Amino acid sequence: MNKVLGCIAAALTLAALSGCTAYDRAESFVTKPVVKDVKKGMTRDQVRQIAGAPSTEITMVHARGTCQTYVLGERDGKVQTYFVSYNDTGHVMNYGFQSCKEYDTDPQATQ
Repeated sequence: MNKVLGCIAAALTLAALSGCTAYDRAESFVTKPVVKDVKKGMTRDQVRQIAGAPSTEITMVHARGTCQTYVLGERDGKVQTYFVSYNDTGHVMNYGFQSCKEYDTDPQATQ
């Protein structure tokens, strides 16, 4: 019984710690205007006024619309990116801590 409880405790601890990386990344860059102020429904022009020019922009292949990637800075020697995706009318659809290339993946691809 103690082995089972120990395994469960270890699994829960690992699960909790695995979320820390994303949390730390978000906490480090939460004050950047593109992260703090961009909201769903904003226009491309509104985002540009807040966040400035993106590092890259692509037309998505697996999702509709376009996507802009912003470089937020570096952390632990890795470039930290943030994407903002737009629908066909040029309004923010989604955003998050990854690049457009990472965001625009085939949902049917095996992981």
